[in-house]
Amino acid sequence: MRNLFDLTGETAMITGAGKGLGRSFAGALAQAGADLFLIARNEESLIRAAGELQEQYGIACAWCAADISCQEDVRRAVSQCEARYGNIDILVNNAAAMRNNKPPQDTSPSEFEAVMGPNVTGTFMMCQEAGAVMRKRKKGRIVNISSMSAMIVNRGVHGGSYEVSKAAVSMLTKTLAVEWAGDGITVNAICPGYYGTQPNLDFFAADPAFRETVLDMIPMHRLGRPEELWGALLLLCSPAASYMQGVTIPVDGGYTLW
Repeated sequence: MRNLFDLTGETAMITGAGKGLGRSFAGALAQAGADLFLIARNEESLIRAAGELQEQYGIACAWCAADISCQEDVRRAVSQCEARYGNIDILVNNAAAMRNNKPPQDTSPSEFEAVMGPNVTGTFMMCQEAGAVMRKRKKGRIVNISSMSAMIVNRGVHGGSYEVSKAAVSMLTKTLAVEWAGDGITVNAICPGYYGTQPNLDFFAADPAFRETVLDMIPMHRLGRPEELWGALLLLCSPAASYMQGVTIPVDGGYTLW
């Protein structure tokens, strides 16, 4: 049974891996035995994360500083990963733009695109380039990090671009799952709710009253811990999910149940 979640010998590429959820995901995959290829824009965070992961888990860990909204950067990162390891077994699309908390009527097209570009086009380009490598071997797992905001409109904050972008990620997941199922590639998504990441903690610190409002909207009445996403991640990256295709799994403490 344990072998179902054993990723020894697998190569996993994670975007937005220098900090936050991406760094947490990298740690989970390393503990399962996968060798890693980290992508983020900040080179210092990548160097630090790669060193820590190699020392702690004894796995191989390479990295590339890249912006997923730039096609040239995406192609360069994927090419470097393939050159380093010879294959890409797992892609975790975690990198994304934060929400823009402005009313839609006050959001300019450029502000809307600043969210849509990385979240949708960036995710698509990562899938496209890594998927091309996976199709050569007829094997691959793609996990897109969508959001509960793909399923509902978050109460208490303005926006629209973020919800729309994450809804597009969830539909992209389903579309690619259909297109690439015959190529031995599974494409699934995780939809996190409110987690205790630094941006959220900073946001709530600036508005304690809103923090309490958010907690009241979560049936479990607390923020999620990053490691509480590991189970869904390891499931979708492992042989245990060999017959799961195009699913979007909410991990939100029950927020979307109301």
